[in-house]
Amino acid sequence: MNPSFPDTVKLQEKWQKQKGSDLFNPNALQIDIAKEFMLSYTHQFRVNLGNEIIPLEECLGRVLASPIIANMNVPSANNSAMDGYAFSSIVLSYPSNIELTIIGKQMAGQATQQELLQQFAPNLHCVRIMTGAVMPSCCDTVIPQEWVTVTPQGITFDPLKIQVGENLRLQGEDIRLGDEVLPLGRILRPSDLGLIASMGFATVQVKKRLTVAYFSTGDEVIPLGGEIREGALFDSNRYTLLGMLTQLGVRLIDLGIVRDDPLALREVFSAAANQADAIITSGGVSVGEADFTKKIMQDLGDVAFWTLAIKPGRPMAFGKINTSDSSAVLFGLPGNPVAVMVTFYQFVQDILLHMSGANHTPKVFRAKFDGTFSKKPGRTEFIRGILHRDESGDLWVKPHGHQGSGILRSMSEADCLITLFAPQSQIFHGDQVDISAINCLI
Repeated sequence: MNPSFPDTVKLQEKWQKQKGSDLFNPNALQIDIAKEFMLSYTHQFRVNLGNEIIPLEECLGRVLASPIIANMNVPSANNSAMDGYAFSSIVLSYPSNIELTIIGKQMAGQATQQELLQQFAPNLHCVRIMTGAVMPSCCDTVIPQEWVTVTPQGITFDPLKIQVGENLRLQGEDIRLGDEVLPLGRILRPSDLGLIASMGFATVQVKKRLTVAYFSTGDEVIPLGGEIREGALFDSNRYTLLGMLTQLGVRLIDLGIVRDDPLALREVFSAAANQADAIITSGGVSVGEADFTKKIMQDLGDVAFWTLAIKPGRPMAFGKINTSDSSAVLFGLPGNPVAVMVTFYQFVQDILLHMSGANHTPKVFRAKFDGTFSKKPGRTEFIRGILHRDESGDLWVKPHGHQGSGILRSMSEADCLITLFAPQSQIFHGDQVDISAINCLI
């Protein structure tokens, strides 16, 4: 069973006890404990998520439901890494130029020629060989064709140009029979598809994809193609969510814009819960916004409204929307466009990946801070940053000139988010700071 919601004060008291912090504020929930609770709350969904077997060509970005165990060695046999000549390294002990007679040719995809092995003399013979061709068992070194002189009788070359075992790919060098090649929960990358194909697997068992419904709320929000009016704005948040969710590889249900109307909101929440595993809304969760939106969320499920100790993105709703037949996890995000992206990257992305069965740890990098910055202690701030390297190769990050939560352009122009932690109040030039990617999953 999912845990029911404790109130914000209890959550914050737990955070204070665990972290030993003196930054307790009952009206501002710290990011650590909020994310910890969200992971716990959605864990049973992760456990219950089903599996399916799909063709390898459809697997990019999907989550492995079972580990990939090697069913063979890759390469399956010793083979040449070059177009050249295979020979026995016995001859490399000779002090002068080596002369060898070519007694055969080994092509890629061709089985070992037994008659060639029977007549091979280690100190006299070599074999013309192509890249990827199986190495004759009597040979252990390949010299590239550019390093030899071809004569009517065979080849000559300087023994100082080559060492024992060079240009040879060994059996099982890449993958050994029985190895766990890719672990359970892996989000499959392009290189993974090639790796799986190299063992001959045509299908893969993966976790079923999550279905996510999303919509914008508010009478002031206008669809693209509509006529703009005073006090109104085009619906940018829905397209930002579309982009971020598409990168996660989930199935999407776009429910458009929902007006500030209790009946319409109730209908769309119920419809979303019947079709989706998760619901994401933007707007309608701030103090002073339509009270009936919050009431409908709570009437239809198990939903809490948090004031987070972060900037931007303080207001957030989280929980479940229930119907008689099903339920869906709810993320109620702020309305400001930058706050939507920050809360998505800091919470929603990780929770959706957790629900999908993925074992994903977001990459955090370090850079030197270019400039100075002041903030209030007690809350974590995420500021947009632009990266550059100095002449010594050190990585620096400079705050973008516009940090307002309504300035979406700054998110397009920025390279990363800089994390300034709750206890910090002043960041000086040259201080090391944590940075994380935006606009991509790494």
